[in-house]
Formats: sequence, C-alpha cells, structure tokens
Amino acid sequence: GDRTKSTKAVVSTQSTGGQNQINRLECPYPVPLDDLYGWNVHDIAPGKNHHVITADYSAIAMGKTTMGELGMGPGTKSSSRPDKMHGVDGLKSIQCAAGCAHTLLLVDDSDSEAKKLIDDLDVNHD
Repeated sequence: GDRTKSTKAVVSTQSTGGQNQINRLECPYPVPLDDLYGWNVHDIAPGKNHHVITADYSAIAMGKTTMGELGMGPGTKSSSRPDKMHGVDGLKSIQCAAGCAHTLLLVDDSDSEAKKLIDDLDVNHD
C-alpha cells in the first residue's frame, strides 16, 4: 500500500468472552487503530470474528478464521494485528465484504497485469 498517505481508522468493541477481540483490546469507546496508520484505506468490513480492510493495492485482514476467511494461507488460525491477505497483493481492491465464514473482495481488473494476477490466484477447489 501507499504508506505516504495519512489515514486513521478508529475501532470500538466490547469483548464477548474472547470471541470478538481486536488487538486484544476491550474498548467500548472509539480508539485509534494505529496498526493501519499510513494505509490509504478505502473500505472496512466486519465479519463474525474477523475484519477486512481494502487499501489501494492490498487487502488486509485481522481476527479469527475458521474457513480461511483471513486469506493468509491454510496454517493461519488468527491474526490479532492487521496483516496483508496473501495472493491479492498487487490487485487494486475497491470494496470488501465479510460474513460468518467468508470474505469478498471487489478488485479492479481493467488492465492486463491485474487480469494476469487474478488468473494466477491459487484457488483450492477441495
């Protein structure tokens, strides 16, 4: 992502027995999420136990995964801090959505380089 721009995300959450902790914080009032400082954030989507953020040519996720919704590979079960989603780096993410066990990204495929990156995605059909 372009880390020269200044973007500030703010988060507010209350723990429900550890299920929805973000950065291990319990913050019933809005506080800055400094881990996203410098990203040019376009969209943030909350899922059941994870969050997805689009920022220029990256998608970022954090939280717990049960069905691979963090997009960080098969061995990743959780990420308490925002981290890049593997496989979509270099694609311009426009919008995101997250749900109970899924993450959706709307990406710009208007140029040949983006189309090649999309074609080269490692899709597991098991």
